[in-house]
Amino acid sequence: MILSSKLRQFFLITILLVSLNVVAYGNENRINDIEVQGTQRIDIDTVLSYADVNIGDIYTEDLGNKILKDLFNTNLFSNLEISFQENSLLILIKENPTINLVKFLGNSKIKDEDLIIEISLKERSVYSRSKVKKDIERMLSLYQRSGRLSTEIIPKVELLNNNRINLTYEIEESDIAEVSKIVILGNKVFSTSKIKSIMKTKEKTLLRFLSSADRYDPDKLEYDKQLITQFYNNNGYPDFKFVTSIAQLSLNNNNFEIIMSVNEGRKYNFGEVKVISKLEKMNIELLESSLPFNSGDLYDASKIKESVEKIKNSAELSGYSFIDITPRLENDQANQVVNIKIEVDEGPRVYVNEIDISGNTRTIDKVIRREFSLTEGDAYNKYAINYSKDAIRALNFFSEVDIKEIRTEYPDKIDLSITVEEQNTGEASFGAGYSSATSTSLNIGLKETNFLGKGQKVNLTSSFSNTRNTYDVAYTEPYFNNKQLSLTGNLYSSFNDPASVNYETEDLGFGIKAQFPLAPDIYFETRYSLFTSKVKADSDATVYENLLAGTDTNSTIGYTLNLDKRNSRYKPSKGYNFEFEQDIAGLGGTSYYFKNRLGYNFYKRISDNFIGAFKVQFGSSNGYNGKYAPLSSNYKLGGKRLRGFKASKVGPRTGNSYTGGQYFYLTSLETNIDFNFDAYDITSTLFLDVGSVWGLENPAYSSINDDHELRSSLGVNFNWNSAIGPINIIYATILQSEDTDTTDNLYFDIGYNF
Repeated sequence: MILSSKLRQFFLITILLVSLNVVAYGNENRINDIEVQGTQRIDIDTVLSYADVNIGDIYTEDLGNKILKDLFNTNLFSNLEISFQENSLLILIKENPTINLVKFLGNSKIKDEDLIIEISLKERSVYSRSKVKKDIERMLSLYQRSGRLSTEIIPKVELLNNNRINLTYEIEESDIAEVSKIVILGNKVFSTSKIKSIMKTKEKTLLRFLSSADRYDPDKLEYDKQLITQFYNNNGYPDFKFVTSIAQLSLNNNNFEIIMSVNEGRKYNFGEVKVISKLEKMNIELLESSLPFNSGDLYDASKIKESVEKIKNSAELSGYSFIDITPRLENDQANQVVNIKIEVDEGPRVYVNEIDISGNTRTIDKVIRREFSLTEGDAYNKYAINYSKDAIRALNFFSEVDIKEIRTEYPDKIDLSITVEEQNTGEASFGAGYSSATSTSLNIGLKETNFLGKGQKVNLTSSFSNTRNTYDVAYTEPYFNNKQLSLTGNLYSSFNDPASVNYETEDLGFGIKAQFPLAPDIYFETRYSLFTSKVKADSDATVYENLLAGTDTNSTIGYTLNLDKRNSRYKPSKGYNFEFEQDIAGLGGTSYYFKNRLGYNFYKRISDNFIGAFKVQFGSSNGYNGKYAPLSSNYKLGGKRLRGFKASKVGPRTGNSYTGGQYFYLTSLETNIDFNFDAYDITSTLFLDVGSVWGLENPAYSSINDDHELRSSLGVNFNWNSAIGPINIIYATILQSEDTDTTDNLYFDIGYNF
């Protein structure tokens, strides 16, 4: 008992002494005063808020290290020191300088304004070494995307007074790294030339000097590997894989040699095919019969994806908005078949949480968001997402559009990430036409389809020839007052003085129109135009030419109804669109007539590689109220409407003056051509155009031959997306024409993107 009592006393004394030491230590290291020295621009309170330290805190080495780390992480300071003496904490700082000017030296291939977009440190920013390093990485990435992989950027700092600096980036631009050779090893089933034709990366040749396909880009090469793998998977080889992929730089030049070694694997067919559905409204037998492949067919991975889409569309038509489709593949190596089991079940209800947009450095978010049919809080719908993606691509503002679905912490919510890659939307165009019957004509245009990044359209075009000058100015606001209301205004002027007739014409007018949807696939447009056509006869004019003299004023109101059932506004492969329009003149002015036009376009996928299109238009123009329709209201063909014929120079004619006609029709059959022109970024189309324009109801023009005669042409249209801009070439063979028509067998135009 005595020993136990002494032990208790010992422990009590020990605890008391430790407590006294802790209190003494706490008082000795307690921060009673904080002093900040070295500030110039930054407030002391701001420094203390970043340091996260207060009077009364107990100072320790860990606390001091934390203060230093927190202050350095702000990127506001170039040097920091901390000392603690006699319960006083001293923070010595040296602020990072302010950037007075940012300059670029040595850059000729990429402009200053393009580099400025990539960097975060600009004038009046606070200098930071870490940010300079990141800015250099972003600029080098820009150079690498243009093929200049060996470019070097060195930052230089010039000290100024008042803790300011000039920041200069000295840039040594390298030549474009090109692909001199592509070697494929291990391929036996498909030839090397076939594999190369699939790749976006191409070998350097003399004919590819205007194309960017031969520039070496490691990201594009990875995409090529995906394309090749997909090609093999779609042609019976599910086990295809790359063994090695090497890009080696030549010693004596800036060219790369790409060596790919592949393992093709064995050929497989489809084996047993089953659809297992837990959806009561779905007919399994009907689903299986609608699949685009059967047991015994050559294995094709794309058919499986197509099957999933077909089943998904069928389920949505049956009222299932949330479905889960899982294809399960089993490789039977012994029989060289792939057994397919597609499981269909009703998926959990999922809603859109957030929609994030990135990559649009020029286009404002609103332009993209208004084309997206879903908003935050809406039920997730894959069809709506695909439709929205297609609508964004149809703007033609972006070269790439990607929509990713990102899971959130909530099981019933999903984020949508829209990533776009901007492309040039401005185009300066120069066109020339050649005909054996007439001299050359020139067309010059300046067009911007995404003006100020707001989706507005501005178009300035002009045409010059020996006898005619025209000017056209148009402006479109696609979403007036943030509503689905498109407004367009345009001004038009034309002066025509044909050498073969004894009169000249001068046209001047303006127009406005508004378009809005009545339903998701029905659009309505209403418009008004005021147009004045003045004809001045020469002193030696004939009786007919004197009949033309005078001024016609057309005050016209009209509408268009458009039903669009195409599967895509961007590149349709099936479906149709139907258009009907009417215009009536007589609300003021001197002309009284009405016009009707009907148009129908039908698209159908003929095969995996071919898409066919059938297009037809009809139109009529007739006077009323005891008046005849003026010549200015007549329809005209040629140019893009009836290719192979000179624009507006088909049909009734006196001398070299074409009057057009009161009636017309135009039909076109088109299909893409499966030429191996991918290496040059060329798309090709074969077309057959058939049409006619005829009819003049005014007896004063009875001397003009206005009979109905058919015209037709067969040709090919090449569109080359070259490095300098789009190049369009049309060559047409005239199948049927009249002696009075002016043909235009060869036409080309060149655009420069900006």
